[in-house]
Amino acid sequence: MLGFGFNKNKVLANAERYVQQGKLQNAITEYEKIIKADPKDLTVLNTIGDLYARVGQVTQATEYFKKVGDRYSAEGFTVKAIAMYKKLTKLNTSAFDCVQRLAELYTQQGLYSDARAQYLLVAEHHMRQNELQDAARIFQRVLELDPENSAMQNKLADLYERVGNRDEARNLFFRSADSLYSRGQLPQADEALARVLTLDAKNSRALMLRGQIAMESGDAESAIKWLAQVVDLETN
Repeated sequence: MLGFGFNKNKVLANAERYVQQGKLQNAITEYEKIIKADPKDLTVLNTIGDLYARVGQVTQATEYFKKVGDRYSAEGFTVKAIAMYKKLTKLNTSAFDCVQRLAELYTQQGLYSDARAQYLLVAEHHMRQNELQDAARIFQRVLELDPENSAMQNKLADLYERVGNRDEARNLFFRSADSLYSRGQLPQADEALARVLTLDAKNSRALMLRGQIAMESGDAESAIKWLAQVVDLETN
């Protein structure tokens, strides 16, 4: 409910007049009076964001655009929320929390390619900041959107290895190798298996698959070398 004695139309008229006169900071002050009295007015919230953007106050503009986007999202207007967050991230390219939120909204809409692109921006930011655990968490989200993406599997596995999570790294490298092998990409599969064996030199599954790849590539000598290292060879 608007405060007693508050004339919204009059304040709006004052704000619009200031905009026409080019007195944008004065207009912002008037519009903010409206938001204080009626915080749910999304049109005014968006207008304040636009005005802050016009006067170069990007942080304040970001704050107001986030309020609008979050309100749209909370009310189930995901498409409108996406439009607002696209506007926001274009204005403030360093607002990576907002980039991540945009990725989440794209995911809600089933726009997985768009979501993946935004998540990768966030992951690359974490990598530049040497925030490897955070980067791994984001890469995992990307992989959930595209489970058979071997390049992403290898990238995440490499990151797991760097942060000391050797078991996860080994499992992902093998998953990548298996996927590549099933698609007939034998050299790439062999490279991924080499990474598995760097982490776990006695890994029977990796040794057997590497032997299989060598056989299919016509390299019997290498096949023997890999298969001979399988520790449970007598029972397999």
